[in-house]
Amino acid sequence: MRLIVKRYAFDVLGELFYGKKFGFMHEGKDIGGYMKTIDSLLPAFTVGGTVPSYLTKLYFFSTVIVSPSVRGAVGAVGHIGDASEAAVQVRRRDLTEEKKDGRHDLLRKMFDINAERGEKVNFTYEDIQVESHSSLFAGADTTAIAINSVLYYLMRNPLAYQKLTAEIDTAVQDSALSVPIAYAEAIKLPYLRACINEGMRLHPSVGLTMPRTVPPGGATISGYHFAAGYRVGINGAVIQYDQDVFGADADVFRPERWIEGDSARMQRTMIAFGAGTRTCIGKN
Repeated sequence: MRLIVKRYAFDVLGELFYGKKFGFMHEGKDIGGYMKTIDSLLPAFTVGGTVPSYLTKLYFFSTVIVSPSVRGAVGAVGHIGDASEAAVQVRRRDLTEEKKDGRHDLLRKMFDINAERGEKVNFTYEDIQVESHSSLFAGADTTAIAINSVLYYLMRNPLAYQKLTAEIDTAVQDSALSVPIAYAEAIKLPYLRACINEGMRLHPSVGLTMPRTVPPGGATISGYHFAAGYRVGINGAVIQYDQDVFGADADVFRPERWIEGDSARMQRTMIAFGAGTRTCIGKN
């Protein structure tokens, strides 16, 4: 199941970002070795991104020397970068030659921004390539984690699973869902939304602190003063278990809390997609 979900996530990413599936599901395999490369690199990137900055280069250098899998993955990064750049060029050519395809993928939106006000907002063609490359590392794996989390908790909670399938069956009988289901239709299913929120709450796709640098003059946060230049952050795997917000049973999978409780306050506390100006562009 985990492998199928990850393949599906890559194809969804391809459709949403590039306007075309990669073919993971159709071929039933790891196209281009993307999954293997990312799986090998993410642990090293995770640690490298959290150690003090003066140790980062030393850590990466020693990791590449010690780990054969990381060495191979580092070499494959160039291949992924080339594939990403080629996909951007193909989409750019398609949009230049004919704008009749009707696909409103993320690349098209970025090209539109670049063409209409790129100079004004300092958004260049190179920025589009960077976003494309980043999406392969940040988009598919996090999406797969979120889906797996929701499915895992539903399989461990038969009652919640039954309530969700009953809601979906009723919507199908009422002709409220199309095939494939549209986002506008899915968000009208309250228990489905609750299950997704609850699964992502209990197991956020990113288990890091989403750091910010304290600005000049320092900052006082929750009664503690931090000097300028310090790195501070909040971990979703901690704050999303806050009993003051989610209740005394915050460590339990209970989708009903999103229907019965203060869902607006809970949503404000969720940082599975980050927060503020750095919110993940793939959230919606």
